[in-house]
Amino acid sequence: MGRAKIKRGSTNVDMTAMCDVAFLLLSFFILTTKFKPAEAINVTPPSSVANKIAPEKDAFLVSISKEGQVFIQLSDDAMKEDIINALSTARNLSYSSQDVAKFKKTTYIGVPLAQLRQFSSMSQDDLKTVKLAGVPYDSTNNELQAWINAAELAYKGRKINYLIKGDNSAKYPAFKGVIDAFKKNEIFKYQLITTPEGIPEGSEMQKKALAGDKTQ
Repeated sequence: MGRAKIKRGSTNVDMTAMCDVAFLLLSFFILTTKFKPAEAINVTPPSSVANKIAPEKDAFLVSISKEGQVFIQLSDDAMKEDIINALSTARNLSYSSQDVAKFKKTTYIGVPLAQLRQFSSMSQDDLKTVKLAGVPYDSTNNELQAWINAAELAYKGRKINYLIKGDNSAKYPAFKGVIDAFKKNEIFKYQLITTPEGIPEGSEMQKKALAGDKTQ
């Protein structure tokens, strides 16, 4: 007797619904993705084995270029309007509501206060073609100290995260000038941003790290 043939069903799978879901997810991620803001300058900080992640919220970042120029970068959620208003009051400046609105859109500060209005009106493409002088921090015109003081006034009663990111080729006087600006505002707690690297083999730090893993 011959073997009965089993009727095979169709192996075709309708992927229309799957494609629709995939495109919906792709559209969602594109629309909700928050791109990292452009940095003021390209800085190559020194290496360290520290693994502490720099905070991104309420951040006040001071960057030091290899030429010793100083730039300030405020996080998107920083109280920019309160900071510029506090600075305007302390330095007897007159910024209009339009000036404040333009300043709130800037991603960083890289010029003296006398050029701030013009700087805030420049587009990102224009900024790439202009050589910026940086924020003054010398003893005769320490505007960095004024910016830090304005941030302290704006964040009174709230926490602000101060960060310093210096280029590995920058000279010591530049770092000293930045730290002195913090000291003059009686701020002694800030985080230095470095390039993370692995813990050296056989070092005491590695032994402590391994001992900590065993106790967990």
